[in-house]
Amino acid sequence: MINILVVDDQRLVRRCIAAKLSAVDDFKVAAEADSGEQAREIVRGGNIDIVLMDLNMPGIGGLEATRRVVSSDPSCKVIGLSMYVEGPYPRRFMELGGAGYVSKAADTDELVHAIHIVAAGEPYISHDVAQRIAANDSIKGSLGGLNDLSTREIQVLQKISEGMDMDEIAVVMSLSRKTIAHHRRALCEKLGARNDVQLAMIANAQGLSELGDLSAAESRPRRV
Repeated sequence: MINILVVDDQRLVRRCIAAKLSAVDDFKVAAEADSGEQAREIVRGGNIDIVLMDLNMPGIGGLEATRRVVSSDPSCKVIGLSMYVEGPYPRRFMELGGAGYVSKAADTDELVHAIHIVAAGEPYISHDVAQRIAANDSIKGSLGGLNDLSTREIQVLQKISEGMDMDEIAVVMSLSRKTIAHHRRALCEKLGARNDVQLAMIANAQGLSELGDLSAAESRPRRV
């Protein structure tokens, strides 16, 4: 029996997923959670094999919640459910310890298949997500170029998408204006953008704001 935790901040969506999975013979929906924080506490209580994690939630967000869940119990496998099938989101999720990534456009059969694959110890990525990742890897100097950005460049791009100018970004990132200007030029070159408006459009189109504060996630002590 595969014990599953369903995590989604929308109760109707969460209950719908739980009901469909409960109908599968070797699945047991052991618990539900409406936030990443609650999910980690449930996993720490034990007896969860698979976590279905909505990656687009308020609070600490699905990405950081995934990192914390995996840190709490490395044997627990997390499958991310997201509307984002391209850009840095899928890759970032897998880097943080995710075991599977399924598009929210997927049907129940694919989700069931993904759970079986991940429970068997193998990674799983939805076909449409895998296609986008492959396509992005082959495209340079375009939207897919987001995969070529450094963590610092992604941080700067996030701040630009929030409407900050270079002076403001320099202050919040504790860097010089010259350094921020250097990163901005690199962003324009890599993404084929001419100004901050185009950079912001690219960031928003790729769901970059949903990644959260990368500097906070990477620099904080790994406490569980």
